[in-house]
Amino acid sequence: MADTRSLIFALSGTFVLRCASYGAGIIIPVFLGLKSRDDAAVTASLASLVAVTFYGAELLGAPVFGALSDRYGRKIFMLLGPIFGGIAIQMLGFSSLIPVLIVVRVLEGLSTASSAPSTLGFLSAQTAGSEKLRGRVMGFYEAATVVGLASGAAVGGQLYHHFGTLAFTLVALIYVVALLLFMPVRDDPALKADTAHVHSRRGLLTRMLNPRIMRFAPAWLAANAVLGAWFSIGPFLASGTPNTEQFFMGGYNADQIGVAFLVFGVVFTLGAIAWGFVMPRIGRQATLLIGVGGLAGSAVMFWVINQVPRQGFPFSTLALFMALLVAAVFVQSGFTPAALAYLAEIAEEQPEDRGSVMGLYSVLLSVGQLLGGAVAGPFAERGGINGLIILTALLTFVAAVTVLQLGLVERRHRRLLEQTHPVSES
Repeated sequence: MADTRSLIFALSGTFVLRCASYGAGIIIPVFLGLKSRDDAAVTASLASLVAVTFYGAELLGAPVFGALSDRYGRKIFMLLGPIFGGIAIQMLGFSSLIPVLIVVRVLEGLSTASSAPSTLGFLSAQTAGSEKLRGRVMGFYEAATVVGLASGAAVGGQLYHHFGTLAFTLVALIYVVALLLFMPVRDDPALKADTAHVHSRRGLLTRMLNPRIMRFAPAWLAANAVLGAWFSIGPFLASGTPNTEQFFMGGYNADQIGVAFLVFGVVFTLGAIAWGFVMPRIGRQATLLIGVGGLAGSAVMFWVINQVPRQGFPFSTLALFMALLVAAVFVQSGFTPAALAYLAEIAEEQPEDRGSVMGLYSVLLSVGQLLGGAVAGPFAERGGINGLIILTALLTFVAAVTVLQLGLVERRHRRLLEQTHPVSES
């Protein structure tokens, strides 16, 4: 039976930790964007380099921390997340040199790499007995993640705008709150004493290369690459030198950018929660396809709005375009809880490795965002926000093709199971 109290604390801790993480994360690209107005050496490619160090650290750390959480318990690695993050943000308070920014983002990446696989392994174990509960909990997890990131953008932007470098210490206090929220979580009682034997027999790479995960990987990578591109380079472009031909490149302040990210997070959160309830009724595959459709719709609306002149354009028409963009973001939010439910289902096939399997969430998240952040640099250099929109459209196509193929393979897989199940019972 699920431990409701621990589930609430784990989800709450995830929200606050993500808030702290992107509170620090948005300060860096905005700082670089403002600096680029007077320093031609500060380019989108440089901002991309600083950003991808975060995802690189998460990529390398997530499978290791996930495997360790299978062996030693989830809670200790949930607690390590806020500790890594708190140390990182305090370093940022001492210097804003590029090498220091890179070290800070590496530690921030290790913070996520430690907390995400252990938390997801815990949630997977707690919801093992109910597909309906799992869909809802994974929806809440994704909501906590995205709204935490968006809230962090708003909080970080406001703090940096009003307090300057003192904002780093204030963000460190948010990490302390996350640490306090994770502390009451009761560790997974299903962890077996013989897991060390299991880990000695199978390598980490073998557990990662599950064929069902590899079939889904391109879609998950593409969706996360979209987030990586926008979260890495978007604030830099929005706060940099104004471009009169692109609406979203208006030389905006940190607090304005933070509010925009907050609106995105709130909409995405409401959508993720709603799809967590809808998904058990319409199915995971349908939810994935609808989510990809929403991603395509958001790319179209971003393009339309970005061509709008900032002066003399009817406000009512702009408001209509914004409403359609919000609707598209709401629809696309169904993709991530469906993806998490898919990974959780695979984790049930090897329950002793839940942390490793669910750690692939962080691996695919970080690889996708690393690729998105890296590729976004050249696209942004050539086309600004328009370049990011074109990149989004290309990645959406990859996700759509993969999800359609996945549906065919999974239906074939289920038919095979239905045919072999009576034989196995006899």
